[in-house]
Amino acid sequence: MINLTSYQIFGILAGAFSVTAFIPYIWAIFKGETRPSGASWWTWAFLAAVTISSSWSAGAPWQVLVLPTWLLFSQLGVAILSLRYGDNNWDWLNKACVAGALVGIALWYVTGQPLIALFFAVIADFSAAIPNFRHTWANPEQENRLGWTIGWFSAFFEILAISAWTLAESGWALYFLFHQTTVLLFVWRPAVSTWLKEARTT
Repeated sequence: MINLTSYQIFGILAGAFSVTAFIPYIWAIFKGETRPSGASWWTWAFLAAVTISSSWSAGAPWQVLVLPTWLLFSQLGVAILSLRYGDNNWDWLNKACVAGALVGIALWYVTGQPLIALFFAVIADFSAAIPNFRHTWANPEQENRLGWTIGWFSAFFEILAISAWTLAESGWALYFLFHQTTVLLFVWRPAVSTWLKEARTT
């Protein structure tokens, strides 16, 4: 019998919810409803690999790495699909994010401090997410509410998987919750505005 702690169970749930959240997106790619930006997905996959390796080297337990590991493979999968179903035009932002992560890796090698690489990876990931924030705010109807809502729960369970509030274990999880919450609020903004207007008139 496998004995799992509550933290480990929450870590597995975080990964499971993320798997579920990706299904509508992958299906939309095959139906031609979504054209993934290959440059963004290659960048995110690379940053996920840096996050996993640096967090593990800094002492993060496996349960908080289930979610980013799944994200690495799923993002890599979308990047590969983009070769046929999307575009792979690299702009300056994607190049800058990869360069920033490489600087973090170099500093990790020089100093022996993996948290430096984790810090640079998170900053690079946030920078890469800014265009998505802007797009979602301006065009929330083009995003999948169900997918993003399920994705938010993966971030929520990732927080519950934290057993010690160290930078190695909680740094990326806190950032990911911020990222998912921001997008979720933008996606649901029109619906919330409608509900508030209806509430005022009743």
